[in-house]
Amino acid sequence: QDVQPGSNKALLTLSNGKTIVLDSAATGTLAIQASSKVQKLANGKIVYDTAGMASQEVLYNTLSTPRGGEYRLRLPDGTEVWLNAASYIKYPLTFKGNERKVEISGEVYFEVSKNKRQPFKVIANNALIEVTGTHFNINAYEDEKDIKVTLLEGSVSVRKGNINDNLVPRQQTQVTNDVKVINDVDLKEVMAWKNGYFQFEGAGIEDVMRQISRWYDVEVVYEVQPTKVHFRGSISRNVEASKVFSMLETTKAVHFRIEGKKVYVIR
Repeated sequence: QDVQPGSNKALLTLSNGKTIVLDSAATGTLAIQASSKVQKLANGKIVYDTAGMASQEVLYNTLSTPRGGEYRLRLPDGTEVWLNAASYIKYPLTFKGNERKVEISGEVYFEVSKNKRQPFKVIANNALIEVTGTHFNINAYEDEKDIKVTLLEGSVSVRKGNINDNLVPRQQTQVTNDVKVINDVDLKEVMAWKNGYFQFEGAGIEDVMRQISRWYDVEVVYEVQPTKVHFRGSISRNVEASKVFSMLETTKAVHFRIEGKKVYVIR
């Protein structure tokens, strides 16, 4: 038995509550809302066209990916967004006032359109990330022990309660009850998901299996106590699950059995 990898899959929820399954939607205009036209490009990306359209009402859309899905979006201000599996982003159809604010969960990568007069803000759980124009990745899955904000380009401010930290490129903030900054982060490992592969640099088996379970939409069952071995290596995300497991099994420290949508860690 085997499990196929994830693919471009997402659900778009419009301001009126209507939902559109994007992976089966045709290319072209998907909807016209008060202040914008929603379009699906030939490459599958969702974009917003606000030319000649105006509205005083602030309306919101939500884009969400299931387990086993990923998707790409261009926000109304031109910001480019990539969503990993089991993630969502809520955003307005037009950014009014003195800020651009969105809300996310899961893992999302941003390339923010520059606008110093309208800082870009991301709410992830109880953390607030603020930028003016930059490239950064946020990992904010609820089943991870902390929120990780990694800066690739520009500058970012991360705030949790009364604690505030400013990042420079190659730094990562880990947010739990406080804010901790890590220097010289391995950007290839952080951005592996967006670039189409898994990369493990000393990850424990439970960390590895959380990534795999989201991408392949499988349930992980441990028949034995999780090994303390740490894994290193990379492999494409576009292969069957068995190929990923075969790579992990070369360590001789762990073995797997696939039964339908369940993966058993057996020894």
